Amino acid sequence: MENEYVNEQGQNLLQKLKREGVLPSPYNFANYKAPSLDEYIVHDSTLREGEQTPGVIFSIEDKLRIAKKLDEVGIPQIEAGFPAASEKQRKCVEALVDINLDAQLSSFARAKKEDIDAVADVGADGIVVSLSISPYHREYKFKGMSKEAYLEKLEEHISYAESYGLYVIYSAEDTTRENDLDFLKTAYKTAEKAGADRARVVDTLGCVSPNGMAYLVKEIGSELDIPIEVHCHNDLGLALANSLAAIEAGASTVSTSVNGLGERAGITMTEEIIPVLHMLYGTSIFEMNQLTSLADLVQQISGISMPPHKPLTGANVTAHSSGIHQHGVLVNPTTYEFYPPRMMGQKRKIYIDELGGRHGIIYVAKELGIEISDETARKVLERVKASFSSGERRSSYTPDEIKQLIDEIQAC
Repeated sequence: MENEYVNEQGQNLLQKLKREGVLPSPYNFANYKAPSLDEYIVHDSTLREGEQTPGVIFSIEDKLRIAKKLDEVGIPQIEAGFPAASEKQRKCVEALVDINLDAQLSSFARAKKEDIDAVADVGADGIVVSLSISPYHREYKFKGMSKEAYLEKLEEHISYAESYGLYVIYSAEDTTRENDLDFLKTAYKTAEKAGADRARVVDTLGCVSPNGMAYLVKEIGSELDIPIEVHCHNDLGLALANSLAAIEAGASTVSTSVNGLGERAGITMTEEIIPVLHMLYGTSIFEMNQLTSLADLVQQISGISMPPHKPLTGANVTAHSSGIHQHGVLVNPTTYEFYPPRMMGQKRKIYIDELGGRHGIIYVAKELGIEISDETARKVLERVKASFSSGERRSSYTPDEIKQLIDEIQAC
C-alpha cells in the first residue's frame, strides 16, 4: 500500500488530487518533501522569446490577444517584449501596459543604459537585464572581456535599472556553460547587492541535464537571498525536466512560452509546466481549463502547428482508438485517464477505426443521441473493420459516418 512509502505530506497531496479526479503514480510522492514555496511564478515569455521563433512575427493586436488570454489563465508575470529593438516593439509594450492586465509586465534589455531607458520609458513593471556570462560569450561576443570587467559592467547596469524602481531580474545568458562556479556565484551575488530582485539561470543552448541543473540551482541558491528563475531551452528535449529539477532544488520561477515557441527548439511550455506543477506539487493558482484554448490561440496566431500527440493540449491526448482502451475508459475513466479531460479544457474523444470495439460504437451513438443494441454495434464494427481490411479506408470514421452506418443497418 502507498502509505508504506508515502509520508504524511505526500499522502495529503495525493488525497487532494484524488478529490479532483487526478490519479498520478503514487511513487511521485515517495519520500516526498514539498518545495519551500506554496506557489510558483510562471514568467511567460511568448511575447519575447516566442517571437524569436523563425517565421513568427506578432502584430500589436496579436500580442494583445495573447496577453489577455495569458491573463485569463492567471499568469502572474509576462515578459512583454524588447522595446529597444524597434519602434514596433516599443509600441507593443506600451499597448500592453495600457490595457491594465492583472499580470506584472516585464521587458527585456541588454546590459546597456539605452535599453534600460527604453524599458523604463514604456512603463513596464519589471526588467530582464541580460548579460552573457559564459567564456564563449565573453571571449567572442564581448571581445575577450575579463571577469573583473564583467562584474563591473553587471553592477553598473543592475544598479542603473534598480534606480528606476523597476523589478529587476538579472539574466545570465549561457549560465550553464560557465565552468567557473565561483565566478558564477560572485556574479549573481554582485547582481543581488546592486539591486536585483531575482536571479535568472539560463540554459541558453539546452545542453544541461536535470542533475546538472539541480546542482547549479542549489549552488547558486546557497549564496543568494533573492529567488531564482530558470529559463530552459529544449534542444535535448529536457526543458520541462530541467525546470522541474530546478524547482526541486529551490527555484521559484520558470520562464516559459506557449507551445514552447522560441529560438531553435524553443523553451519550457507554459501549458505543460502549469498542470505538472499542480499534479506534482499541488499548486492551484491557474485556470487550467483555459490552457488548451490558449495553446490553440497561439498556434493559430503564430502559424506554428502542434502535433496531435502533444502532451496535455494535443488533439489526441484525450482520445481513445483501441477497443481495449475504449472498453476500459467507458466502464470507468480512471482505467485510461489519470486526470479528467475537462481539467485541461478538453473533452474525451472516441475514434472508430480498425482497432476499435463495440463499446466505442455504442459511445459514439450515444453522443449522437441514438440508443443502439449490442448487435447493431457489432454489425457496424464489422463493416468498419472490413473497410480497413480491404484497403478502402485509411482514416477514422467521423460521427456522421457512424450514424450513416447505423441508419443503413437498422433499415435492413
